[in-house]
Amino acid sequence: MEYKDYYKILGISKTASADEIKKAYRKLARKHHPDVNPNDKTAESKFKELQEAYDVLKDEKKRKEYDELGTNYFNYKNAGGGAGASQGQYYYDYSGGGHSGFNYGYNNAGGGEGFNFEDIFSDLFNRSGKKQGPARGNDLNAELEISVTESVKGAERIINLNGEKIKIKIPAGISNGGKIKLSGKGSAGFNGGPNGDLYITISVLNDNIYERKENDIYINKKIKLTEAVLGAKVEVSAIDGKFMLTIPPGTQNGTKFRISKKGATDVSGKKTGDLIVTVYVDIPSGISDKTKKIFAELSKEGI
Repeated sequence: MEYKDYYKILGISKTASADEIKKAYRKLARKHHPDVNPNDKTAESKFKELQEAYDVLKDEKKRKEYDELGTNYFNYKNAGGGAGASQGQYYYDYSGGGHSGFNYGYNNAGGGEGFNFEDIFSDLFNRSGKKQGPARGNDLNAELEISVTESVKGAERIINLNGEKIKIKIPAGISNGGKIKLSGKGSAGFNGGPNGDLYITISVLNDNIYERKENDIYINKKIKLTEAVLGAKVEVSAIDGKFMLTIPPGTQNGTKFRISKKGATDVSGKKTGDLIVTVYVDIPSGISDKTKKIFAELSKEGI
């Protein structure tokens, strides 16, 4: 990711004090805040950039990491390291520990963590000379990583959002890119206005067992050489349980078997995908002398 000079963005030196950082940010935030520049995408973009810079430099630990890592800072953050994520996104663990794969960022011009925007705009008035009335808080966008199994069966997650534990119900069948709306969990409203909403985009992560493409589920199954040659019934573990798969005699390595309606059912319950099983022939190693003789005889027959 391209390096951003947060000091330059705020117009301060690298030796600036915490108070100087705060003053510089407030001055520029007043100028570029979307409430002051309605429908101005340039101002909105600049405000986000200012917020991003301030979120790092106001925090002593984040600032130290930023100063020490230099151009490697953003790669470090993208890898999940450090005190918190950069660029207006924050990473939170699910209960139970470990990196959650959950992050949220500001949509439009939302406020920053630990900063009260009323401090900046308490002196702003509308054109009639009256103090601005209640305004709805901005919506937040989030991303949540789940497994293929969770996407098929559904799940619940407990996330810690700014100290508040929130239960998220993941509906069965939700696909990659699907969205969940949590009303009132976005940025706080201004002057008593309602909170914005939190929109969570689901990211389905394939693993070494299951892969999902739309509503189809893909798995691999190893079979013995004798099973491939002679045919057999083998047990396959699918997400919804085990079943027996018939392997015809002479099955080739990499053969795909499509089992209808054994995939994922979408959130509407109307469409169900298929299960695609790819078989791989397990070639034995360390075979006995007796087995070698058998294969030697088979080779004479062109097998």
